[in-house]
Amino acid sequence: MPPGVAEAVAAAEDALLFDRGEPTFDPERAAAAIGLSKGHLGLLARWCDRIDRPRDFPQAETNPDWTEAWPDAAARAATRSLGLRGPSLGPIAACATGVVAVLRAAELIRRGDCDLAIAGATDASLDPLVLGAFDRMRVLARVGGDPKEAVRPWDRRRSGFLVGEGGAVLVLEREEHARARGVLPYAEVAGGALGSDAGHETNLDPDPRRLAALIVEAIRRGGIDPNEVDLVNVHGTATLVNDPLECRAIRLALGSAADAVSCSANKPQIGHLLGGAGAAELAIACLSLRDQFAPPTLNLTDPDPACDLDGTPGIGRPRTIRVALKLSLGFGGHLAAAVLRLPDGPRRSGPSQDGRDRDREEVRGV
Repeated sequence: MPPGVAEAVAAAEDALLFDRGEPTFDPERAAAAIGLSKGHLGLLARWCDRIDRPRDFPQAETNPDWTEAWPDAAARAATRSLGLRGPSLGPIAACATGVVAVLRAAELIRRGDCDLAIAGATDASLDPLVLGAFDRMRVLARVGGDPKEAVRPWDRRRSGFLVGEGGAVLVLEREEHARARGVLPYAEVAGGALGSDAGHETNLDPDPRRLAALIVEAIRRGGIDPNEVDLVNVHGTATLVNDPLECRAIRLALGSAADAVSCSANKPQIGHLLGGAGAAELAIACLSLRDQFAPPTLNLTDPDPACDLDGTPGIGRPRTIRVALKLSLGFGGHLAAAVLRLPDGPRRSGPSQDGRDRDREEVRGV
């Protein structure tokens, strides 16, 4: 399978098999919502080059299956691999694709279309065409020393992001259905909201009011009081416009409660996964609820005064997390906010202490 598609299928299989030896659910009532953002542009480019020079390649390579590079390829492949017969969706919302996919899956469950859904996104965009486009937009980090220190969200010296590859797939299901399967949840998807600022083809609107209104709506739909939000997993691209925009929007939306919130940006650790970013970072937010731990924003050593909230510098910290808010922003104005709540009753415990690499398994199988 093409890059991105194979990873999505593997993640979906791991996620379903993680809790029990065999997944137990009705395939007619199981859905998939997995996005690839833009599909696989590198694959399309290579095919086009081969078609221009047909004598150099076998017949199979000059007549490829173009659908393998479509943005819905991961959802189609996962439903085939797992035998799902419910709705199959391939959301496209640029860098907000992963959060959009999870919110769409939650909506399918809430309105009774299915009992269980696999949802998320992956991206494989380490391609000259994609990297060249970001370079022309001047959003890639300048690397003058150790590349591990290049991505600096909320820092005065920030200069942009570095592109990574990957993503995550999560299993969502009705609470009663999960309990019947003997599955303990990481978190409850309490609510969410989608929107756009529609101000420019690629740039986000620096006015924070539209994003703030979206945060307020997501919290309202989740039945959450602003004072209950303890962690915000921000988009955190380390670009000049994005970081202060998010910070101002959070302050506008939460009011005085914003000063008690821990904000965490994960891109210094994993890179910007583009279409897969929202899903991977949402998975990290779920683990934050499980472990009651605010992950660090690495390389935040000289905070920008325009980013005046707690950016969680250093190595992160244990803290009470009742509600986590995940923000994802996409080029072209895609906005998404998801509200995660600590589930009532029995839930997953933190990493085991018996010497096994439990954290690694949890992240892979979320």
